[in-house]
Amino acid sequence: MQKARIYTTPARYTFTAEHEATAALNLGEQSLPAEPLDVSRHYLCVLCDSDAHLKPGDTVAQVKVSLYGRHYVFHNLQVEKRAETANNRKVRLVLQSDDHDETPRLLWELSYAVRKVRECDSEEQYDELTLPKVPARGVYTEDARLQRLAFVRNETGAALEQVAQNTLDPTALVSNIEAFIGTVEIPVGVAGPLHICGEHARGLFYAPMATSEGALVASATRGATAISRSGGVNVRVLGQRMLRVPVFSLGSLSAAMFFAEWVKDHKQDIAAQTRKYSNYANLVDVRAELVGHAVHVQFAYETGDAAGQNMTTTCTWQACQWILAEMQHYPHIEFENFLIEANLSNDKKVTYNSFLQGRGIRVLAECTLTDEICQKVLKISAQKLFSAYNQFVGGSIAAGMVGININIANVIAAMFTATGQDIACVHESAIGQLHMEMTADGDIYAAMRLPGLVVGSIGGGTRLPQQRECLEMMGCAGAGSAHKLAEVIASFCLALDLSTLSAIASDQFARAHEKLGRNRPVEWLKAADLDTAFFNRAMKNTFGDAAQVEAVDEIRLNQKGSSIITELTAHKINKLVGHFPFNLTLAEQSEPLAVMVKVKPLDDEVILMLNSMAAMCDARLAHAYNEYRDQLGFKGCHTRELAIMAQDDERFARHMPRTYLSWQDDSREAYVLVQELLQDMELMDSADDTRSWTTEHLNAAVDGLAEMHSVWYGREDELLKTGWVSHVPTRESMLEKTRLWEMLGAHAIQEFPEWFSDADMSRFRDRVYSLGDWYAEIDAMPKTLIHNDFNPRNIAFRRNGEELRLCAYDWELATLHLPQHDLAELLIFTLQPDFNQDEVEALIERHRLKLQQCSGQIIDAEQWRRGVTLCLWDLAVCRVPMYVMAHTFRHYPFMARVLATFRRLLDNEVERLLCATV
Repeated sequence: MQKARIYTTPARYTFTAEHEATAALNLGEQSLPAEPLDVSRHYLCVLCDSDAHLKPGDTVAQVKVSLYGRHYVFHNLQVEKRAETANNRKVRLVLQSDDHDETPRLLWELSYAVRKVRECDSEEQYDELTLPKVPARGVYTEDARLQRLAFVRNETGAALEQVAQNTLDPTALVSNIEAFIGTVEIPVGVAGPLHICGEHARGLFYAPMATSEGALVASATRGATAISRSGGVNVRVLGQRMLRVPVFSLGSLSAAMFFAEWVKDHKQDIAAQTRKYSNYANLVDVRAELVGHAVHVQFAYETGDAAGQNMTTTCTWQACQWILAEMQHYPHIEFENFLIEANLSNDKKVTYNSFLQGRGIRVLAECTLTDEICQKVLKISAQKLFSAYNQFVGGSIAAGMVGININIANVIAAMFTATGQDIACVHESAIGQLHMEMTADGDIYAAMRLPGLVVGSIGGGTRLPQQRECLEMMGCAGAGSAHKLAEVIASFCLALDLSTLSAIASDQFARAHEKLGRNRPVEWLKAADLDTAFFNRAMKNTFGDAAQVEAVDEIRLNQKGSSIITELTAHKINKLVGHFPFNLTLAEQSEPLAVMVKVKPLDDEVILMLNSMAAMCDARLAHAYNEYRDQLGFKGCHTRELAIMAQDDERFARHMPRTYLSWQDDSREAYVLVQELLQDMELMDSADDTRSWTTEHLNAAVDGLAEMHSVWYGREDELLKTGWVSHVPTRESMLEKTRLWEMLGAHAIQEFPEWFSDADMSRFRDRVYSLGDWYAEIDAMPKTLIHNDFNPRNIAFRRNGEELRLCAYDWELATLHLPQHDLAELLIFTLQPDFNQDEVEALIERHRLKLQQCSGQIIDAEQWRRGVTLCLWDLAVCRVPMYVMAHTFRHYPFMARVLATFRRLLDNEVERLLCATV
């Protein structure tokens, strides 16, 4: 059977200016200079004058390429392609090799030389006089720092503008750093609270974590919540042990045995010597171990509040000098060598010796998680959590791991960095043993043992101002706090491991990192594409061919007003999405034009973001969400707003931002709106605090809403044919998603019990389980195009003299629904919890009358009022719980107020319906 041939594209390598390469083409009587461009194993591409009358198929007798002082000569290369350049004075020639001669070998050798770094620099020899030296060595002043900074900039060409920023006092860094030039800033997050019941640490603790790894702080906090709700973590320091193990090499085995016995009999004398050089180092044991005719002497210390690596080195070295002096009394004992350390102390190493014997502070933390808490907080049953732990035990043993843990190095590295510990000790300190058992009651017992936590509360980096503040945050700064710090770190290690193991076991871990699959490369829109040519297209679309953009300047704003959807999705993808404001300088216009460019994420990217959010809440919620991911209103959200903004009905356009360009390029996944930059607006981004909303603003919002609703009111079939709306909720589709609504409600009450009572959950379930009855009423009522996210995050007001006019933006969730839906959401998000119900009824009636006027259709008042009630129920089932899910990961200050207002609105509806039935 004939094998299939595999075709590969040969790698090509590009000449750069750094190569300083030249080329020449021998055309018989004429030699033509050329510039080499690219080379591969099969061709050479050069740039030469257009005078070269060469065409495809011609043969060049000889081509000579010079590179790094070496010449590569090719014979009989054939012209495969010829391409004119933009200036018509140069041509690109692709010269093809003949596979039957030595040309491919020479081409490969040339390509190798191109990709190799120039060797002459590395071969240059420096002597002591010419080797550059960093200036002001050993000098700890600001002037010295700036001298060194200037030197490094000059030597490397790096600007180092951010590294140069410094708030530290150089004179206070003598023991912490050499050749100090600046600082590197690391974000610090706070995890917790965690209820700790230790010997030294007692109460609620918040842990500072310096890290750039997303989800670490959130995961540690989730674990801390589970532990705290189960009664807290019990933790105890079991001991402390810092080692230094010098080695003495003697002439023979008998001499080594003599010396080992001498050390054994002089422990007290040796200990007395160490006490002369430190107030903290307490030598508790001295042991000698023979390896051949060498003797390793193990000095084991307790170091109090200091980590102790440096102090034990000093004490041990001084004691060894005394030992060597004492041994001079025995002339027959000769020492060949002495080293202060030969790696037996396990300093900054992962070893079984450290795991078994300990190095640093040995600490043990334990807790018991009830099955109820596991399911409510960690979103997994205790039994499944324990089963996952057993799988990890098997995998750890198979891998030969020292200890068994999930990812405690994350907590240790983050807290070490924040509190000024020796970061190199993360390696050994992260040896941990996670142990789990199922209790007779079906709960989980979990324990974390850290045998070698090398931490201190004094000395080293703990004296730096920011690190000391982080220690103070836990009450662990200064003398007497090292054991307390160890208990806090061990407790948070246990919290993180339980959270991470739960996420993996319940499928949250994988779903949280789910990526959008693409079967083609995509040239995504880049910031550089937003140039004058791009904006000229937008301006000509609005002002005609005479419009000319001469300059584009980015505007720096504290708040750019990105929608929640775009903002959350932007953190999950690596391409340009969001809101980008610019000033455009237009020809023959004295004032710049301020615009906002909205680059929208794909609908699938938004859906994946929400799916990962659901996964971090509860695996069951994630599965339910994933099943109906395309039926929740987000499908088509990247193109929907582009189409809506293209409408020209004045009833609609006057309440929207002015749109200069609506641009869609599917091949680049680019969906862009260029709109006016909303400036001098009233109540812009007022969702967090709506106390400034007056009756005038509410009336203007309702009037504008009614005008926009009137455009498509009664034209449902026509609207559906436009293709803007991808999925319209109906009784059948809502019933189909009952499990999803149940899971959203369960998450809300489990995550925020302070907001939702059992009575709230009962009322929520009643609405879900009776959905088939009341949603049929919604299906029968007149509908229109609604905003579907009509709240103070997406609306503002223009004031022109006496006129106050609504401006609504961010229409990506627009759908076909009852017009009362937007009104109900407006009331929920704007009213204070102590609102006047008569004013609510006035707004409801105002909306009906205005819509009736603008649409020219008679709207029954009783049916309209019933529609408001149904829309409140609809929001309770599927919209507000989604906001609560998002609030789990991103704090929204408006949530507490919105929920209080919403509860009162629902209570009033119950009272109104009861009165109507009496």
